[in-house]
Amino acid sequence: MRPDPQTRALWEMFSDLMDLDDAHRYVAGMDVRYDLGDDHRLVGTLCPDMKLTLERPDPDFVTAVTRSADLLREGRGLLLDLVYRAEARDAAAAWTGRVNTVTARTDRVDVDALLIRPDGCVARALPTGQDPDATTLVRALGTWFGQPA
Repeated sequence: MRPDPQTRALWEMFSDLMDLDDAHRYVAGMDVRYDLGDDHRLVGTLCPDMKLTLERPDPDFVTAVTRSADLLREGRGLLLDLVYRAEARDAAAAWTGRVNTVTARTDRVDVDALLIRPDGCVARALPTGQDPDATTLVRALGTWFGQPA
């Protein structure tokens, strides 16, 4: 955050390094986990890049195939609903101005939904088959994205 020449030079060097595939893989593969008050193994880590099939409520109508990283390019929060959990989407409805809600299918079987911050860090995970606790999700949405609109 310092605007001096040394910091600028360091930023430019790091930026150049991140253009190298090996350096990018190294940084992306670092095992960093922030303590966000949830013991789920994904919470506090960078969201793994997953191949996703985006769907509408009718599971027979497939609209697109993408990757989870592509959904974060807008710089907004993301509620990724992996099994069409209406309760999770309903809880996030008041944050639609700051959080994109996407329903998609993937080969992951350990979570039903993920709340992901704009920096790619998983803020909340709904384990497979667990009843969504709307108050916990609403609390996480409020913590990371402010008061509902």
